[in-house]
Amino acid sequence: MNKAVFAAAAMVVLLAACDKPAPVVVTPAPAPSPPAVVVTPAPDASADAAKAAADKAADAAKDASSAAKGSAMDAKDSANKAADAAKDAKK
Repeated sequence: MNKAVFAAAAMVVLLAACDKPAPVVVTPAPAPSPPAVVVTPAPDASADAAKAAADKAADAAKDASSAAKGSAMDAKDSANKAADAAKDAKK
């Protein structure tokens, strides 16, 4: 009797396992992201004009600096000559 009960239980377990297919879970693929779009503005003519004006102003400042430096050197030389002349006059 034990063999019959065991066989019946095994048969129930076997049939229960065979009748139900394993559930299959299918996950959908993620939606692809849209491609990145980079928009660069067209070069502006006013930007070029502003750059040209800035370059011109920088050149003018450099020229003025050179002229001021030259004038300062001339003034220093004149002052030294005047000091030498004053020393010579005292002797």
